[in-house]
Amino acid sequence: MTEQLKDKIVVITGSTRGFGYAIAEAMLKRGATVVVTGRSADALQSAVSSLRGYGSVSGEQLDVKNEAQVYDVVEHLIQKFGCIDIWINNAGYSNAAGMMLDMNPQDALDMFMSNNLGVMRCTQAVAQHMLPRKQGLLVNIYGQGSFLRPASPTGLYGTTKAWLTSFTRTLAVELKSSGVQILGFSPGMMLTDMLTSPTVVGERGKEQMQRFGFVLRFLAWSPEYAAEKLAKTISNHRKEFAEVKLFKPWTPFIGLLRVAWENITKTGKTPKYELHYEPAYRFNKKS
Repeated sequence: MTEQLKDKIVVITGSTRGFGYAIAEAMLKRGATVVVTGRSADALQSAVSSLRGYGSVSGEQLDVKNEAQVYDVVEHLIQKFGCIDIWINNAGYSNAAGMMLDMNPQDALDMFMSNNLGVMRCTQAVAQHMLPRKQGLLVNIYGQGSFLRPASPTGLYGTTKAWLTSFTRTLAVELKSSGVQILGFSPGMMLTDMLTSPTVVGERGKEQMQRFGFVLRFLAWSPEYAAEKLAKTISNHRKEFAEVKLFKPWTPFIGLLRVAWENITKTGKTPKYELHYEPAYRFNKKS
C-alpha cells in the first residue's frame, strides 16, 4: 500500500466504467478513499457495489455539463469528508469518428460541453476549496490531439483534447506557488467502449477504419494498465506541474514486435470491436 495515497479523498469524474472505473480500482488498492461519479444512478450503484471489495468507496450522481450540480456535489463532499485531496477530471467521450468536413457540428458542441466546459466547471468548483488550504492535486486526462498532432479520424475529439492541454498549461501558470498541484496525464489508446464500439461517419471515415482491428491489436492496452501507471504517477507526484505521456516514440515498434511474436507463436488475437456507420453530415436549409 502506498502511504502517499492512504486515506486521501479522491474524486474521479466519469468513473462508472472504462478508464475512470479502472482508476478508481487502482486508487482504492493504494488505500485512498474514492468517490466515483456518473450520470446514471443505476450505473453508479453497480460501480460502487463492485468496487467495495477494494476499499472505502462511495458514489455521487454527477453530470459535468450541469454547473449547479457540480457545485452541489463539491459542497456535499467537503461537508462529508472535510476536504478533497485529489480531483481527477476524467469525464469525456468521443461521439464519432470521421473526416472533419463530414462531421455534424452539433457533435462538436456536445463534446465541447462535456470534455472542456465540464472540466472547467469542475476545476473552478473544487479550486475554491483547494486554494484556501494551499494544497490539493488536479488531474486532467489528456488524449489524442493533446500534443497538437493531427488526430484523424477522431479529429473532433482531438480538438477537445488540444483545448484541454492549453487549459491545463494555462492553469498551471496561473496557480504557480499556490500550493495546488497540476498533472496532465495522457493514457494512450485503451480498450474501452469508446474505442471498441465507435460510430464512423462518411465513406472516407469508413476507409480509414479498414485496418482498425490491427491498430487496436498493436497500439491499444488495457485501461487497468494505464490506471496503474496513473496511480503510480500520482503517488510519486511532487512537482507543481507535470505532464506524463504513456505513449512513447518507440511504442509502435514494440507493438509490432509483440504482434509478430504472437503471430509466430499463435498466441495473440485481435480485440473484439464493432463499428457503427452513419452517412456524412450535410446541412439542410429549412424552407
